[in-house]
Amino acid sequence: MQSLDVIRQKRRFEMFSAKTKDKVLELNTFFGKYNMRFEERVKKSFTYYDTPNNDLQKSNIVLFKTQIGNFVELNMATEKVNTTQRYAIRSNYKHFTKQIKATDSIFKHKQWLIESFKGMFLSSVNFDPEFLFNKLQIAYVISTVSEEYRSFNITGLKITYSFDKDVYLNKRNNRKVNANILTIYQHSTPNSNDDFEDLISKITRYLKELTPTSETKIMIARKLTNATVAPKKGTIKTDLNKNTNSTKK
Repeated sequence: MQSLDVIRQKRRFEMFSAKTKDKVLELNTFFGKYNMRFEERVKKSFTYYDTPNNDLQKSNIVLFKTQIGNFVELNMATEKVNTTQRYAIRSNYKHFTKQIKATDSIFKHKQWLIESFKGMFLSSVNFDPEFLFNKLQIAYVISTVSEEYRSFNITGLKITYSFDKDVYLNKRNNRKVNANILTIYQHSTPNSNDDFEDLISKITRYLKELTPTSETKIMIARKLTNATVAPKKGTIKTDLNKNTNSTKK
């Protein structure tokens, strides 16, 4: 996603089906004061790494490779939840990034990974970054086809609607689950906060098939693909939101 300005807030919703997109767009037209335009359709891929014992997840750390077109970036960060309140990033939040080539394996960037591990575990005792590096393997892959729309109003509110068709793949058990996700990003200045909250309130009031979730996509991927009981064919339900999503194996 190409940001218009800094992202101030974002809200995530699970959708029953991709058809909900039309209702969201129609609702914005109904509001009258918002101008909506289609921006782009883009494919994205997020590959998450961890050790067989999930040492990173247990330490509240995510390591992933982002690929959007020819842009590829390594990320190591403190894992955080998207709250329904205004964003408040914890003071101990850390995030290291490195742009790489599309053909690069992450293991080609051993020194960056080692130094980033040291930065994440700065206060740890008896910490061995080489151990973590040598144990890394692909844990999850999230593939996304995203249709993005931009919305504006006369007060200066700028919004991106990202309608995502996600495929979550758990590389440990090869379970694959589909999901439809809507993420709404608020850009621009703080004086548009009230308009953003008003918009979110209207969307949740009129579109009952949208289920708000405070979870990030990797959290959703873990929850859906780590189910201890195999789901019935054609149906996946989240424990929290009880939304129905199609699955193909």
